[in-house]
Amino acid sequence: MKPAHALLLIAICLAWGLHMVIVKAVTGIVDPLTYVAFRMPILALILSPLLRWYPGQMHRVLIAGACFGGLNYMLMFTGISLTTASIGSVLAESYVIIATIFSVVFLGETVGWKRIAGIATALIGVLIIATADGDATGSANLPLGAFLIICGCTAEATGAIFVKKIDGVKPLALLAWMALVGSIVSILPAAILAKDHFAWISDGSFTAVSGALLYSILIASVFGHTSYYFLLQRVPLSIIAPSGLLITFFAVLFGVLLLGEVLTPRLILGTGLVVAGVAVVLLRSHQPDRKQVLAAAAASDDQPAQEALTP
Repeated sequence: MKPAHALLLIAICLAWGLHMVIVKAVTGIVDPLTYVAFRMPILALILSPLLRWYPGQMHRVLIAGACFGGLNYMLMFTGISLTTASIGSVLAESYVIIATIFSVVFLGETVGWKRIAGIATALIGVLIIATADGDATGSANLPLGAFLIICGCTAEATGAIFVKKIDGVKPLALLAWMALVGSIVSILPAAILAKDHFAWISDGSFTAVSGALLYSILIASVFGHTSYYFLLQRVPLSIIAPSGLLITFFAVLFGVLLLGEVLTPRLILGTGLVVAGVAVVLLRSHQPDRKQVLAAAAASDDQPAQEALTP
């Protein structure tokens, strides 16, 4: 890998790792459903010139958009608000495990004993984290938060099944549709379940929330995805894919340094098992062709390296 490419990859991992911390911080100010309901329409507006109608593909595009652009963010951001950025970033790695299981159940893929062992190891790690002492970790409701994050990963894995079947849609165009559909999907739940949607504009939180929105939209989404697609076209996937674990490392690091999050021995053990299990699954996965890589990578801000390996 060229030094410039390596630096860009590290910058992407830094951006997405920090994004987890920003999401945790801002969801302490504004309801996570409200945050998603503001974020997705703005992103959709920015990407609207890329929207095109794709005959024969739109039912898959719309379902994938609902899963990747709406349900996943609503569930995961709410889960992070109830846990910590560190825990959320580690549990988000379960996407790899769920997607691999789905590929076997719905796509007829086969996995060897090493990936089965990796899945089992990661699931044990998730169980250890989800049943940890919430008070010791600074979590408002760790079991519920962990459950919602895993549900969000499940929504992404479901969307990946449909993304795999999409043909002839460029990655950024797919991202534009996910933002548009995500806007539609997220606005109604926010309107019903969240309160004081516009209070942050006048209660002194405007600068913090608007800054977080700008970061989520411009840095995590636009910069992150554009740069990631650039690297996918120039750097072997076998080098890029494991970088998803670097995102988790930065999220945990920033969570501890910036938010003062606590890593108990139990969380460290669970994190180690999840990371080890996911690493085994990633390294043993078959490499898809470039079209599948680019399509799958359009899915999410925070775990795209893993999503690119969706079978």
